[in-house]
Amino acid sequence: MLRMVQRDTIHAGKTPPRLHYIREWAEKRGMTQADVARKTGADKGLVSRWFNEGVVPGERYLSALVEAFHLDEPVALFRHPDEDWLARFFADRSEDERGRMITALEAAFPRRRA
Repeated sequence: MLRMVQRDTIHAGKTPPRLHYIREWAEKRGMTQADVARKTGADKGLVSRWFNEGVVPGERYLSALVEAFHLDEPVALFRHPDEDWLARFFADRSEDERGRMITALEAAFPRRRA
């Protein structure tokens, strides 16, 4: 006889990986979930799912989030705000320039060994 197992039992304790940093961008901009809902036109329940469940917004909302957070492009939502400046700094650089910048950073800030 087959035993039926509820889905929440199988996945109990597992948190799906978050693909975006909407919560962190909101915090960086001093915005609450209610602020994000107002700025994007999304309902509060949907915004809560973005913040707490890692639900990825649809294309319509991605554009609204980019505008609300004053970002250059939607892909920024998928980078932590602390890393965004670095991505912009390296953008539109030649491979040679990027290599020299990485070498300079590694020389200036060597990794500490544990």
